[in-house]
Amino acid sequence: MAEQSYANPVDDLAAAEAAAAVAADIDSMIQERQDAAGGSLPYGGEAAPASSSSSSSGANAAAPNAQLANSCIVIKELRSISRARSLRLQAEDVIVAIDGEPFHKDIETFLDIMFECDPDNGRLLTLWRNGVLFNVIARGPLGCTLEHTKPDISEKATADFAGFTVEPMENYVTFEVLRDIFRNCIVLDTRLSPMAMVFPPLWLLQNRLWEVMLATFLIYGTTLAVHWLLFIITYIVLGVYFRKAHLVLRRSFAMMRGRHIWLVVAEKSEQDTQRLCRKFDPKSIFVPDLVGPPVEDEPPKKRRRRRG
Repeated sequence: MAEQSYANPVDDLAAAEAAAAVAADIDSMIQERQDAAGGSLPYGGEAAPASSSSSSSGANAAAPNAQLANSCIVIKELRSISRARSLRLQAEDVIVAIDGEPFHKDIETFLDIMFECDPDNGRLLTLWRNGVLFNVIARGPLGCTLEHTKPDISEKATADFAGFTVEPMENYVTFEVLRDIFRNCIVLDTRLSPMAMVFPPLWLLQNRLWEVMLATFLIYGTTLAVHWLLFIITYIVLGVYFRKAHLVLRRSFAMMRGRHIWLVVAEKSEQDTQRLCRKFDPKSIFVPDLVGPPVEDEPPKKRRRRRG
């Protein structure tokens, strides 16, 4: 009898602990379901009636949709090798419009649009960076991490885009801007110039490719000294080569002179490209300069000699 009287409290205590553990598990499961549904009840509170719960869930579902309708997509992170990095996009660049139409949809829709775009024509993307709007032509997925912007950033980007004019994509050309540490810039038109194939020396002179021009004249002179037919064949072969490598040549020799690709934009002319570059950096220097002199640094103040 004594052993039974001592065993009963132990069994009761174990049963109570087991019941408490089960109750805690049930409470945690209920709490997780409530959090997943978007709402939470205080411990010991009562559930709301069915009508009020349905209305609250509808309001909770409408709030994200309303917020999504006014938000834009922003680049969060770029991969080391991606189309976005080739286009010189940066983190925190806001995607405002596609083909001139404001874009306020979800990220999955944007990814579907970029995956389905024609690689030959691409899509005209309008981006917002630190208050400056610019266009790029993307011919496929950007290959970067995206997220939705904060409400204040979306408001600024949308307000700036309201006064921004986007023409049909056929009117735009991709320009590459290369810059050195002294802000000396070169604007490269990615279109093929007929002069590169018809008369390469003049094209090389226009693009200041002095080393290539000297080598070309040496090849012309050597082949002409051997035979005129060999000169004609060489002339045709070099014309085809310059047609294929016109952009690579200009870009490579610009990098050899200490410049790097700064911007890749879609604009209507070189003048518009220079004007856009001045918005990003008012001290940019161009040769030839089509938009006026750059902003100059203030001369340093002269230090007065201290007298002992």
